[in-house]
Amino acid sequence: MRKPKLLKIFFLSYTLISFLHSQNIIDSYLDSDITTTLMGIYADGLRTPRDLDFHKDAARQNELWVINENNTGGRNHGGSTVTYYNAGLDNQLAEYRKDSWSGHFMHTASAIAISENGTFANALDVQDANNSGGYFTGCTLWDSDTSVYARVHQNDSWLGSHIDMIHQSPYSEGIASAGGNTYWLFDGYHNSIVKYDFGVPHQQGGDDHSDGRVWRHDDLAVNRQPGLSSHLEIDPVSGWLYIADTGNQRILRMDPNSGSIAQNLNPYGETLQGYWRMSGTDWNVVADSDLTYPTGLDIYEDRLLISDYANGDIIIYDISQDPVVELGRIETGLNNEIMGLKVSPEGDIWYVCSNANELYQITVSVIMLGDVNGDGIYTIMDVVLCAQYIMGLSEMDDDELFRSDANSDGVIDVLDVLLIVDLVID
Repeated sequence: MRKPKLLKIFFLSYTLISFLHSQNIIDSYLDSDITTTLMGIYADGLRTPRDLDFHKDAARQNELWVINENNTGGRNHGGSTVTYYNAGLDNQLAEYRKDSWSGHFMHTASAIAISENGTFANALDVQDANNSGGYFTGCTLWDSDTSVYARVHQNDSWLGSHIDMIHQSPYSEGIASAGGNTYWLFDGYHNSIVKYDFGVPHQQGGDDHSDGRVWRHDDLAVNRQPGLSSHLEIDPVSGWLYIADTGNQRILRMDPNSGSIAQNLNPYGETLQGYWRMSGTDWNVVADSDLTYPTGLDIYEDRLLISDYANGDIIIYDISQDPVVELGRIETGLNNEIMGLKVSPEGDIWYVCSNANELYQITVSVIMLGDVNGDGIYTIMDVVLCAQYIMGLSEMDDDELFRSDANSDGVIDVLDVLLIVDLVID
């Protein structure tokens, strides 16, 4: 009797591993019931929201930051943020903040990225953050400490609460954290992807940028679409940097560790430790069909999510395959609205509508594979129903057939029965 028992354990282990690998919550959005809920509105302080990100601190993971291009005050330029605490929960709260110097440091804010070290940075969709006809703009670094951001130096001679800024990328449309105080930027003026290392931040409200370093990768030749964001994100598995090349209607990826210095560049308007043009960057096209204005971009467990501003589609790709495969689309029907999207740590999809000044959450009703009768629990009845079907003693409807395929291999057989037994025992 020992051999059959060992064989059963082997099968259970194999099918359980197969089951776990086959289940990706993002895939469920394409074959399950989804619910879209309005979670943020104009009254919260949303003013042309263009991007969003979840805090990386595990103690703050339900803290969602939305960045506005504009603010609730009288000035046309000077972005702001709305932080949603307990995002998606019954006790969700919204807090609007605007730094007193946001007219420069968040001038026409286009994107936000939060680093694991608690800093966050924003990009600026403007030629000159000083409104003087020059090219003095790039990205700004902030402290997400709520006792610091938009709280210190709000009414004195210091430059607000920002902790660093480098001004080498006019019309920057997207930003991604590379860890620490290093960020990747979509440079719409130079049509390049640029790495910014702020080094050691200066004091709150200071202006010493001399330890900053900038690497400009001109090989990719990206294009902005005026007025739209072009987001980017690093895949934590492969290390590739994925880019929404909005103006060229395509998705790219590049190896952020590739390329070599080809030229020393002269920084504009400030002294830096280094500013270089890179060449030999390793990159390729991920997708360039059936895309109009890809703007929002995020990555979640081997799934790339893209939002198309033109038609509101949220497109899901499997990036574990090469070439990348499009799995399907969520059709929101929101034409000329969705500017940025983000997947929560729990797998919910959030996005902002820039013209409607709204924030939405999409959730999915996850089907419990192995729960054959769909009662929400695993019982011996699920085992019996599956076994009876395999032996030809009963029939099932389509929903029961779907739930009976516990390991998602497309076949209902004894392996599914064994896995359901294990689920019942657990």
